[in-house]
Amino acid sequence: MRGCIININFKRPIIVIAGPTASGKSDFALHLCKKINGVIINFDSMQVYKELRILSARPNKLSMDIVDHKLYGFISGKNRCSALMWSEKALIEINLALRKNLVPILVGGSGLYIKSLMDGISDIPVTSESYRVEAERVLNKDGVNNFYARLQNIDEKLVNNISPMDKQRLIRSYSVWLETGKTLFELRLADKRSNKLPNKFFKIYLSSDREILRQNIKDRFYKMIDQGALKEVLNLEGFDEDLPVMKAHGARELLAVNRSEISLEKAAEITINHTNQYAKRQETWFKHQYNSNYHILNFRDNIDKYCSNVLSLYNKLY
Repeated sequence: MRGCIININFKRPIIVIAGPTASGKSDFALHLCKKINGVIINFDSMQVYKELRILSARPNKLSMDIVDHKLYGFISGKNRCSALMWSEKALIEINLALRKNLVPILVGGSGLYIKSLMDGISDIPVTSESYRVEAERVLNKDGVNNFYARLQNIDEKLVNNISPMDKQRLIRSYSVWLETGKTLFELRLADKRSNKLPNKFFKIYLSSDREILRQNIKDRFYKMIDQGALKEVLNLEGFDEDLPVMKAHGARELLAVNRSEISLEKAAEITINHTNQYAKRQETWFKHQYNSNYHILNFRDNIDKYCSNVLSLYNKLY
């Protein structure tokens, strides 16, 4: 399906709801979807994995019964879901929704996923196994911090948008440079992106004051514990540590709690801290990469009002 364009004659834009983690995207999407006769399509890179319903903050069963939700929990965490895989499946779901005269509402916080759909997937070569192995060898020899610094000297513009802890993407960047002699940034800049989705997008951005967001993140973690997150992470026992699903905030920490390696209090401290750092990176990414049509701050106290405002603007413009 690589390069396939699903082009439906749909005059109104596809709706995108983006924002940092714990900003209330799922709740807002549910309220909006009920008003506009739509279908919700996930673009959160952790909510795609079936093992982590609680820890990934996937919409609950009641919400999913009220309106149609797509691309949630559709793949085992034993596998890797890439931006390419997601975008191909999203194109199918968008196509099906439009054929039913439903408005696709894309919801999530994974910038790379939504960018792959709006701008197209760069035609970057898949690196040979030998180069990936060499990249892993250099990382293990250098250590993460030195390897990250090495990559900054090679591909600063790309690497500054990658967490130093994201070994998978760091190895990918270095192995591409080893094999091609070009950086990922250079290759993406030169790419024609022939598989760009032709539809327009109506982009909504949800945010919260920093202290409110931090409290939401903290409250959500303890709610996950109450809902059974400690038991849920046992689904990941035996999984390769380098799998994307193992990067879910709290996954490694709660597994460590189950093994009596750390306390729940320590796991909470680490997870909440990492999640706050992630939210900050998301905000930075969306600030520079996502030009929203409608920015909503602290919507939770009056969700119906803001949904009505969004619909009014959407209908007025389109």
